Amino acid sequence: MTQTRLPNLVIAGVVKGGTTSLYSYLSEHPDICASSVKETCYFSMYRYGQLDSRYRGADDPFEQFRQYFCSCDQQKYVMEATPGYFEGGASVANAIKQTLGDETKALIVLRNPVDRLMSFWKYKKSMLEIDADLTLAEYLDLCESMPHEERIKQENDRYWGIEGGYYANYLQDWIDVFGESVNVLFFDDLKQDSKAFLEDTCIWLEIDDTFVNSLDFDIQNKSISYKSAGLQKLALFINTKAEKFWRANQGIKNVLRNFYYAFNGQPHQGGVDQQTIDRIQSIYRPYNDNLKRQLRSHGYTHLPAWLQEN
Repeated sequence: MTQTRLPNLVIAGVVKGGTTSLYSYLSEHPDICASSVKETCYFSMYRYGQLDSRYRGADDPFEQFRQYFCSCDQQKYVMEATPGYFEGGASVANAIKQTLGDETKALIVLRNPVDRLMSFWKYKKSMLEIDADLTLAEYLDLCESMPHEERIKQENDRYWGIEGGYYANYLQDWIDVFGESVNVLFFDDLKQDSKAFLEDTCIWLEIDDTFVNSLDFDIQNKSISYKSAGLQKLALFINTKAEKFWRANQGIKNVLRNFYYAFNGQPHQGGVDQQTIDRIQSIYRPYNDNLKRQLRSHGYTHLPAWLQEN
């Protein structure tokens, strides 16, 4: 009996950085076999010090993790994507390397931390984890008022919005552990030219890049608001319980999702004032400066506009 393969390609970050789209696109490649659920979260225990909820109660958590890849055969890459790994830094990176092997590759997608924070705030609203009427300024106040030792707990992830953009605090650890086997990508490039972005990624992975010509570049995991909180709660429950089915039947999911958005979705209400934007930019400026130095020291010369600013 052939033993189930383990992943050798991990999309490790960042949350709300386009990882769902990247995972979905790469899942279509004949040389890549994707996990039956996007976020296996197995290595999250090395960030939080406890098993993710997926594994609590499992007789053998590692065997459960392995089963997410039971459909994989002879493809060059077996892939999973848990963007929360990135902020686990060296602990998570080392655990992945030691468990999955030296040939494992990691992909990290960085997004303008100001935009990422706003997307995270909207996402947590859509997940019913924070009040729908909470303004971004009020959300920032809540995040900053919570002690760091509380914010780092997994159950308080909804208040991790600010720290999630401190990329310079985590990136060096991943480069130290993975070296040339980690590739840093940018959401800006994915958004501007998805086809070229995927082609470049395939070239780095040394797999055929012509397959991207057949892809439909739909936006995945878009954060929307809702008309009815009750329907949203039901939809989230169904989405979680049937995740394996949706992953195996993406076409059906797309049709039903579009219908649901039309029925219960609506744009997020209220804008963000310039004062709040300025506040966020000032928070991230020193971290972006450090990140720019890190990236340039490792040969990344094509940087997005938000890293070119003073």
